[in-house]
Order: sequence, then C-alpha cells, then structure tokens
Amino acid sequence: MTLLQTAKRALKLFRIGRAAKTVLRTQNETEHLLAKRALVALFADARGISMKAGQLFAGNDGATPFQELVSGIEPLPLKTMLSLLEQELGQPVKNIFRKIEPAIAAASLGQVHLAELRNGDKVAIKIRYPDIAEAVDAELRLIGLLPGVGPVKRWGFDVEAYKKSLRDNMQRELDYRSEAHRQQYFGQTVIVPGLQVPTIVKDLCSECVLVQSRAEGVSIDKVSDWPLQERLVIGQTLMLTLFKSLFVAGEVHGDPHPGNSFYSHDQNGQPQVTLLDFGCTLTITEQRRLALLKLIVACREKNTVKPLECFAALGFDGKKLNVISGSLPALSQLLFKPFLVSYSFDLKQWRLGDSINDLLGDYRWWFRSAGPSDLFLLLRAFQGLTQQLQQLEVSLSWWALLQQAVGPKLLRQAIQYQLPSIDEELEMTALSFAQQAKHLCVRVTEDNEPYVSVKMPAEAVFELEQLIPQDVLERINASGIIDFQQLGVALRVNGITPQDLFVFEDQRKIYKVWLE
Repeated sequence: MTLLQTAKRALKLFRIGRAAKTVLRTQNETEHLLAKRALVALFADARGISMKAGQLFAGNDGATPFQELVSGIEPLPLKTMLSLLEQELGQPVKNIFRKIEPAIAAASLGQVHLAELRNGDKVAIKIRYPDIAEAVDAELRLIGLLPGVGPVKRWGFDVEAYKKSLRDNMQRELDYRSEAHRQQYFGQTVIVPGLQVPTIVKDLCSECVLVQSRAEGVSIDKVSDWPLQERLVIGQTLMLTLFKSLFVAGEVHGDPHPGNSFYSHDQNGQPQVTLLDFGCTLTITEQRRLALLKLIVACREKNTVKPLECFAALGFDGKKLNVISGSLPALSQLLFKPFLVSYSFDLKQWRLGDSINDLLGDYRWWFRSAGPSDLFLLLRAFQGLTQQLQQLEVSLSWWALLQQAVGPKLLRQAIQYQLPSIDEELEMTALSFAQQAKHLCVRVTEDNEPYVSVKMPAEAVFELEQLIPQDVLERINASGIIDFQQLGVALRVNGITPQDLFVFEDQRKIYKVWLE
C-alpha cells in the first residue's frame, strides 16, 4: 500500500475517533442518536478492522444504529465481485455456477452471495473485498504506532502482545483457506444436538473465496417470539457448543455477534442453530483447557487447589497476580458463579462487573493486565453466550450442561491434572480455596446479652461500611480503631481468610466483626 493510501486510511481512523468522542459527549437523546448514526456510517465506510470494532458495540447496544454493522451494510456491485471470483477460480463463473445473486448485505472483510452450482446444489459464496488486505495492513501499521497511555500504561498492559495477537488474527482471518480448514474441523469435532455447521466445498475455496452449503434461518431477535421450550433447546445448543468447542475441540468461535448465527427448524421440526463465519477463532491448548476445567471444579468444591497456579497455566503472569493472590479464590467464584449451583442460573443474579469492582476496586485492571492477550476472544465467546441467553430469556444449568459437554472421563482428567510448577515463592504465598473464609460474622451484645447476630457470605466484607448503620459507622470512624480503606487493601492482597476484624465498645453495646 502506498504512502498516500496509508494516509487516507489514517484519516478515516481519525474521523472515527472524533465521531466516537462526539457520541460520548452528547447528552440530548436525539443528538446522541444522530452521533451514533454518523459513527456507524464511518465504520461501514472503513470496513476492515474499524467495522469489526463497530460490531463489538452492536453486541451490547440492542436495537440501535450499531445493529446495521451486524445485519450488514451496503454491498459492492455483483459485477465488481465477479471479476475477482473468476480470477480466483481460474475460469468463467458460468462453468461452475448456474446462477449467482447480488449480495444482500456486506461484512467487514468480504460479502456473501447466494448461488447455485451447475449440479443444482445451493451454496453461499464469500468473496473478499478487493484491496481489503492492503487496507487492513495499513490499519495494523497505524495501530502499531499507537502508544500505551492511560490505564494501559498505568496497569502495565503488554501492548505489543495485544498488537501481535490482533495482527496474527487479522492475517489469518484474511485467508479464507485457513477459515475453511477451521470450519471443517469445527463441524467434524463439535457434535452437538441442534447444531449445524455449513459444509465447505473445498475445491472452490482459495485465499479470497470460500464456498459453502447454503444456510437459512432467522436472527436471534426473531427467536424471542418462539415458545419457551424451543428457546430452551436453542439455549442448550448454544451453551453445549461453547463448552464442547472449548474443552473438547480446543477451537472456540471468537466472533459471536448476532449476524454470525441463524435459527431455524430441522426436517423434524426441532429447533436448530447454524453457526457461521469461522474466520475469527481461538485455539486453546490442552494445558489451558484442563487448567480452566480444574479451576471451575475447584470453585465448586472449595478444595486445596490454588487459583494462582490455575491462572498461571492459563497464561496469566503469575508475578503480577501475586499482588492480588489473596483475592483470587473470591474472584474465581465471581467469574464462575453460574457453575457453582446445580440448578438453572438466572443471569440477572450475576452482576459480574459490579461484583468484581466491589472485590478488586481499581485492581481489576491489574488482573486484566496480567492476562494473556488472546484471552480477549475467549471472553467475547462467553459474553456472546450470556447475551444470547438474555435475548432468549431462558435460564439453564451451566454445571449440568458442562458435565454433559465434557463427559466424566475428561472431567476426571482435569481434576487429576498436575498443574505446571510456578515460582516457589509464589506457590508459598498463593491462597487456596480451602483457606478462604466462608462467612462474615457480626455480633452485637448489649449489657453482655445477645442483641444481634448476623452471618453473611465472606465477600460481603468489602461492603462492610454500607452494612453498618450510619450513626454507628460515624462513631467507629471517630474512635480510630479501624481504617476501612486499609482493611480493604489488606484483604485484597492477603486474602479473605478467617480472622478477627475489630471489636468496638459503644456505651452498653459491644460490636464484634470477624471472618470465619
């Protein structure tokens, strides 16, 4: 790509950044909507990495202008794409296809045309945009020049690792031969009732062209009107697909936005999910799979497993995590809360972001910065699943479906898995689930007689100030017997372990607070 073309790409990115700031600044509802529409138009015009970034907003933004980036944007004319298609196939399209329809919509790197082969098979042809590889290369070069500032610098994110992960993923996503191979593997390995993966027509695939069996269906927003039983089946299929792809196949679909799946009924009238677009997937090694499964089981059993060792096996920086190692058991139980119960879990009970903020405060950024750069795609996969379940308005048993997906043999293998050794000093300071306090206890006596006795989950200790009546809290603060801010810091670093927190004598009443 020439210097002029790179400069033009930089100008587009600058305009997107300026439009995004406008969206954040506008308060008036009408102006806010107009600003969003302007931003969406810029994302759509840029395509490539920029449009992919816009699709992330669609996952969280409901029925707003960002959904246009998911459902598709204005495609390029068929005539423009046919010349590229013939070039890739090495022969006239009429020799292979009976007919090719104009694209209905376009995506970030290419667009899809419905077609029919000479033998009558109905297929979908995915054709990469002309010059999109050069455009993406320019964006990657520009991203490579971005400095690490703000939270990125303050909390020590490995910016270069994130840039490399993005670069590697985009280069792989641009090669449709790689996508075809991963799609074939996924379809052959992730066998789930109700799941359909389009079949690749291998002889017609190249770096810029992917041909697969045609998939039909509706988007997930239409499924919300289906009967509850059918929505439950769809939810189970989605959950089993993620669990089996993660723990069994080791290949996770990392782009779960609403435009990448269709919903329909099979020939027997049963609900069916068709998963599309395997350009963005994440390969999970056996070590990471077993470590994650072992961590989930340890959360349920509250055994002697040390979360720090599990996170290190997942690719986290153990030395960075050591700063908050005492909080890791409680943090793990927040992260995997849906797996900790044996009944259907209501996602409204999760409040994950708020709970992590209550537990770690600003140190949540420290935890994130300790994680491997490719973890972002796995988080997207889980976030996509929770969003889909919320749209379906269903509650499922995560633990029962996890057991069904992995089977007893793999579950035993994970439980018995010997985690890789870590630094001896880190191992000595790391806290296990069994060492964590289970309850926060408050007892008030008056004239040596029981007055109030309360027992709560130990994690409530971080909300202790909100739990104490305001007038009593003011007298405790005035006494100077306890600094709640320092207490929070100490518990985050050293862990929520059994200990006496404080005793406060207030005239005839005595307040005792401890962890057990």
